[in-house]
Amino acid sequence: MWKVVSASVVGTSHTEANIPCQDDCYSEIIRGVDGQDYLICVVSDGAGSAKEGGRGAELACLVSLSGIEASLNAVTSFQPTAPIVREWVEAVRRAIHEEAQARSLTARDFACTLLAAVVGPGGAVFFQIGDGAIVASSGYSYGVVFWPESGPYANMTYFVTDEDALEHLQVAITSARVDEVALFSDGLQRLALSFEQLAPHAPFFEPMLGVLRKRNAGECDDLGEQLAQFLGSTRINERTDDDKTLVLATRREP
Repeated sequence: MWKVVSASVVGTSHTEANIPCQDDCYSEIIRGVDGQDYLICVVSDGAGSAKEGGRGAELACLVSLSGIEASLNAVTSFQPTAPIVREWVEAVRRAIHEEAQARSLTARDFACTLLAAVVGPGGAVFFQIGDGAIVASSGYSYGVVFWPESGPYANMTYFVTDEDALEHLQVAITSARVDEVALFSDGLQRLALSFEQLAPHAPFFEPMLGVLRKRNAGECDDLGEQLAQFLGSTRINERTDDDKTLVLATRREP
């Protein structure tokens, strides 16, 4: 059984500017028509320079989740492909463009990144546009699925709303059994990743995953508040002033 915890916390720079958190995330475990359970995790980080970045992140998560669920419920044997992932992302882009047009805004006003993982009983699909990262474990070996993609200038990245967003869509499909995943926005990537080794920073993840592994699937509700407190703690805020989102999921035994 999957055990999942997630939280999005406003950064100190946004608090000082009286700006709400512009990150969003969703995680669900759904049963496909094939009778198998699938873990779905989605994270989006609204651009700080975008007027409606937070709403863009919300739309990106909701529409991605809806598209993934529809695919899982449409076939008796779910076999993800890059074209299917592209359809999910195109649906996100359409939803943002439609809302932008309805509100006399531009798609750029809703700029956001997008990261997602869909993990089944014996395989997974991951996709990403922009920075932040996905860490996955098969057995006891951790790896970064896609290294955070930066834009052409410092402190820039790519967004799902960019005209060439689909050129920066990264997709990875594996038939290996994935037992643990972590998805996080760029506010945490300097803490969660070793840029020298191009690898996950295990001491960041292990204490939290260790707690999660010991819980039963129905006993994780209180961990969300604990995770939010940790992400909003002085120790974390001393190292990053950005919004922070983290999703952790495991089906490993303690």
